[in-house]
Amino acid sequence: MKEEKTKSKKRILYYCILTISVLLLAAAIVLTVYFVTGNSGEVLENPDDTTEPEKPDDKDPDEPTGGDNVDPNPYVAPVSLASYSMEYGDIYKNETMGWIYRHYAIDFAADEGADVFSMAAGTVTNVSYSKELGNLVTVDHGNGIVSCYKFIEPAAGLGIGQKVAKGEKIGAVSAAYGSEKKDGTHLHFEVKENNKNVNPTKYFEAFLEEK
Repeated sequence: MKEEKTKSKKRILYYCILTISVLLLAAAIVLTVYFVTGNSGEVLENPDDTTEPEKPDDKDPDEPTGGDNVDPNPYVAPVSLASYSMEYGDIYKNETMGWIYRHYAIDFAADEGADVFSMAAGTVTNVSYSKELGNLVTVDHGNGIVSCYKFIEPAAGLGIGQKVAKGEKIGAVSAAYGSEKKDGTHLHFEVKENNKNVNPTKYFEAFLEEK
């Protein structure tokens, strides 16, 4: 009889311990779920931070943009007195050599020593010297546009690969010599688009002055 009571007490104690263990495990699971979902949600949502990301429309309309820095007049005449002595494409008779051909350039009337400027920003691609054909400087302005300056004394130190700004001095008009000696002092000026000559006056204002 005593033995049965002892066994009964042990069984009750066992069930009590088992019940307590199950309750503790359930409580641990509930706490774990709460801290994982509840607390992490608060951190991610950050309800105290009400700042919204800036939208393109929220920018200050007076703030300068890249477009405002674009030069509205990126080209200038290569000499100060922009008068030329022959229309682009006219038939030209070279008095020095006796040649007759179509003149795909314009000749600027300018005194010897007059400053010669780069038509636009670009990179010097040629600086050559010829007593017969005339000294030549060419500048690549990008987008297939190249300007050519002939019968010029290149500026000291000017070299191939050098960057030049719009209106920067690249040389001076030479005295008349070589193949156009009898034409007087002038700057022979050409503009090419994708290796084809075009009328330079499409890029800047200049006026025709008859010889």
